[in-house]
Amino acid sequence: MPTMSDCLPGVLVSVLGKGFMYQPASIDPQVNADLLETANGMTVSAGVTFFVTRDSALDPALLRYLDQLDPRARASYTVTVLDPETLSPVTDAETLRSVAAGLDLPVSTVEPIAGGDVVPVDAGGRATALEASGYRVLPPSAAAQRAALLDAVGLPGTPSSIRDGMDRLAGWHERAALTRTQLGLGISPGDLAHVGPAAHATTYALGAYVARYGGTDTFDLLTSTEPPTVSRVASAIGGTLTPVRPAALESLLRRSPGSAALVTGTAVGTSTEQVFWLTSDENGALTWHDPRAVGAAQVFDIDGGTDWRTAVLERDDARAMLVGPDGTPVALPEATGPVAVRPLHHEVTYVGPWPQENLSRYGLNSVDFEGMPVIAVDVRVQSGEGRPLDREQFTKIRTSLERYYLNNVRPTIVATRQHDEIERLARTYDAAVVQQVMQGGIDARSGWQVVRPDAAPRTLDGATVTRDMLDAADLSGMTARAPLPPVLVDFLTQDSYQRAAEHFADHADQLRDPGVLTAARDLTTRFPEDLRLRGLDLALRAPVVDGGEPIGPTLVSLFHDGQPWPAGRSLDARFVFDYLTSSTGWLGEMETGPGVHPPKTHGTRMAWDTLLFQGMLDGSVDATDAVTLVRAVGESYEEQAARAAAGGKEVAQAHASIFEAVKLLLDPGRVAGSDAWRRVLSVDCLTGADRVPWHFRFKELLASDRLKEMPGLADEIKELTHEILTCH
Repeated sequence: MPTMSDCLPGVLVSVLGKGFMYQPASIDPQVNADLLETANGMTVSAGVTFFVTRDSALDPALLRYLDQLDPRARASYTVTVLDPETLSPVTDAETLRSVAAGLDLPVSTVEPIAGGDVVPVDAGGRATALEASGYRVLPPSAAAQRAALLDAVGLPGTPSSIRDGMDRLAGWHERAALTRTQLGLGISPGDLAHVGPAAHATTYALGAYVARYGGTDTFDLLTSTEPPTVSRVASAIGGTLTPVRPAALESLLRRSPGSAALVTGTAVGTSTEQVFWLTSDENGALTWHDPRAVGAAQVFDIDGGTDWRTAVLERDDARAMLVGPDGTPVALPEATGPVAVRPLHHEVTYVGPWPQENLSRYGLNSVDFEGMPVIAVDVRVQSGEGRPLDREQFTKIRTSLERYYLNNVRPTIVATRQHDEIERLARTYDAAVVQQVMQGGIDARSGWQVVRPDAAPRTLDGATVTRDMLDAADLSGMTARAPLPPVLVDFLTQDSYQRAAEHFADHADQLRDPGVLTAARDLTTRFPEDLRLRGLDLALRAPVVDGGEPIGPTLVSLFHDGQPWPAGRSLDARFVFDYLTSSTGWLGEMETGPGVHPPKTHGTRMAWDTLLFQGMLDGSVDATDAVTLVRAVGESYEEQAARAAAGGKEVAQAHASIFEAVKLLLDPGRVAGSDAWRRVLSVDCLTGADRVPWHFRFKELLASDRLKEMPGLADEIKELTHEILTCH
């Protein structure tokens, strides 16, 4: 049965007993039908075969679709390329290699092809030295790893000593790097986390173990053309992956020269699994081993702020497997307690992992904080251009600074390294910074720079933070700001929109005092990019309607243009709070019918958006207020923190960009043909399910009388619809 895939300009069709086929809309339907008949008649090996046509195999939308698949499911895929002109499998080696590289999947062919990236397979799809049923053209990442594993297996016996094993591992790294170069694969800088999937490293992990310790008798993974999972690598060696603290693992490795640990987990700012070994040489010196990185071996540093691989170990999803000097797995001690430290001082807000080692290293376990509001940041950064701050840390720092600002307190940020984003946040919220910096050239030494909003930066010598440094940063002597009304501070510092709504209900009269409203408006002027404050300010200004039915949707459906906005009603405070809390708080009445789903976060959010859109179109809701409201979705302190921790996408902002684009298009003062709406549109993070409701909303708009007095606007609305629905 054909189904629309998520944002693919075509359909996925099941091929019974074999897999499925991508039929692009650009190919004649009869040709697609003939190709499907060809696929149904083919003999394929075990696993899932993904049939694609030659000319659409590398469609960018198809690549995005494959990237969204569960890695475990994707690992079972092989590709068969069909020719829409001959209605038969493609056998041209150059084309097959191009598809394998582009899709990062093995490609099947019945014809033998010369090259180390081609593996003969039996009917079960496993590599064979006997009569082949077919051949697999491996993508470069898999071919390079397979060559490295074969290289390791070909090494003689077992190393005679720890040094011999380390030398073998170093030589293996050099040959693996040469193979990567020959296959056109890049080498990442050693200080950058990898963005490719774990499948690009798991066979390397097995090869590194064999090169270091020998012992190949227990492995049958060479017969598989699929990359193993990290758990399977650990299982093949005879161990399991378990949580461990960085300091505990360091201690175990240093006390047992010649031992090693397989480490996996996500790096700051990535969602892809990282995989590498941490080894101990004959002297207990520790190095990371990663064939995808420049230099392959990187010296270990216990500070995750300096060593991004150590930062992987600090995270909640990190796992490790320890092997002893002879390569035999050794059980790790149970990880005790969370990585995050318990607060030592009630005046201090701790941001980041803060293992005990760093508290001691930077002096935070001994410095006197009494009477000083401090945000202590164990800085972690993402890989990539500009090394942005870890989003969890950024969110917590910003939230803490905003709370201090609203309470008329000027805190000091103590940061374990200099970072531009921390300095910008401090400037925005009138805070000071004490940050570690390096001084001098060749004989560089650490010092601490004090940055105040009212003075030039100054640097103080010392390896640890001292009270003198904190006193130099202390802003308590600056001219105080006029305090905000306490009832407003309480309202604006609630963790969730739900609690803000409850506070509003209890103090509505006080919160709507003209002086309070002026103070709230002044804050939105002072912090124009604070979407949460703008949303709460809108709630304060919206009228309070006593009695009557609350405005809200009664239908949760993706395939419906929605109910109209109630006649004669304007945006009120009840609607603002209901809208902002609807992702978790609304259980609405359900109607039945096709496309109607049980109330849940996604369907509920779409229903409220549809109702708000209707109100904006008929003028019941000011367009600027509508955009403000959509942009405030998900911006409560709790929701910001949860999204940062999960690496969530800014879906609400993508929907808000559509509201803003429509606002610009419908503006009576707009210059005809202006493309300002294109510049605000940002919908790349939306899934197909996110986009479907917009089809029905715009379908209803185009069928209405709203556009008749604006010549040419219907065509631009159609262009906007195309931009949203074709997933650029």
